[in-house]
Amino acid sequence: MVFTIEPGIYIPEVGGFRHSDTVILTKDGTKLITEYPRELAELIF
Repeated sequence: MVFTIEPGIYIPEVGGFRHSDTVILTKDGTKLITEYPRELAELIF
């Protein structure tokens, strides 16, 4: 199975930020298939 996890933060009249991951569920556990920086500062600049 494949799942997306998409939490977000939204401030009315200012904007928002959504962070998403795609995860594969296997018989041995999970595998994260989304590759990008993980630190907030790297994601917003």
